Amino acid sequence: MKTETKQLIAVSLLPVLADFLEDQDFNKRTKMMSNALINQVRSFDRYFIDRTKVEDKEMYDEIIEQQVNIQLHFRNYIKEFFK
Repeated sequence: MKTETKQLIAVSLLPVLADFLEDQDFNKRTKMMSNALINQVRSFDRYFIDRTKVEDKEMYDEIIEQQVNIQLHFRNYIKEFFK
C-alpha cells in the first residue's frame, strides 16, 4: 500500500474514532484523557486539511470527498460488524 493511501486512511479514520470517544460516558479522569485525545485528533485533522496545498480546486474537493467517503464507509462497517 502506498504511503499516501495509508495517510489518507489514517486521517480519515481518526475523526470517526474521536467521535466515538466523545459519545462515551467515562469517569472524570478517563473523560479528561479522552478529551485531550479528541482535541489532538481534531487539531491534526485541521492541520492535515490546511496543509493540503492543491492548486486545482476540483482535485482538492476530490481529496476531501475521498476522506468523507472513507469515514462514511468505516462508520457503516462498524455498524454492520457490531450489530
